[in-house]
Amino acid sequence: MSEIKTILQQAVDNDCLLPSSFSNIEKILGSSPLADAVIAELCAKEEWKELNDRFYKTMTFGTGGLRGRTIGKVITEAEQGNGSNYPEHPCIGTATMNYYNIGKAIQGMLAYLKKNIADQASRPSIVIAHDTRFFSKEFAEYCAKVCAELGVDAFLFNGPRSTPQLSYSVRALNADAGIVLTASHNPPHDNGFKAYFSDGAQVVEPDASGIIAEVNTIENEQYTPLPTDQQGAVTYLSEEHDQNYI
Repeated sequence: MSEIKTILQQAVDNDCLLPSSFSNIEKILGSSPLADAVIAELCAKEEWKELNDRFYKTMTFGTGGLRGRTIGKVITEAEQGNGSNYPEHPCIGTATMNYYNIGKAIQGMLAYLKKNIADQASRPSIVIAHDTRFFSKEFAEYCAKVCAELGVDAFLFNGPRSTPQLSYSVRALNADAGIVLTASHNPPHDNGFKAYFSDGAQVVEPDASGIIAEVNTIENEQYTPLPTDQQGAVTYLSEEHDQNYI
């Protein structure tokens, strides 16, 4: 670990690596074997531009959610893993779409819901949809898992669905919010996290600022699941559900 930090500091001193990139890499370094392997590989290959692209900033949650690159311009062997058509793991970075940033986004959104839903006595619920982009399915399943373990019921579509269908299902199921994993018209290497509220529309003020404030208080994707008896449930929505609301 110290050897990697020394290499990174030398890159900063030589104007190859941005100081902000170094600072953000330190936030990730040591968080997981995958992150360490990716950073070490990029350092060994002196891929400073790639490291700057991935770490020059911390991705911020905006009114439209998150959107960014999920497959790096340089794909490391660690990220490729056992993947064939695309890498096994999304690209590591504080400025990229991965479990680090998705985890922060969903945790912040859930924290806001719990504080602000109309019926504080009931368990919050959320509908989750995804498109066919790289890692959309994996990100959606991860979000559903986080929801359940943090005491929120999740309705997860069992396959790709359109954004209008997500909006309609939020209302039809009387859910408190919705999420779509998509980057809309962005290039295929991108992905995104879009937040919707109980009316089926994208989050607007004052809820947008409230969610952003909650997301900004979360440092990483790590969290402690609630006791089993306090957790929510994940319900899969099939094609039969689709027919019920046509």
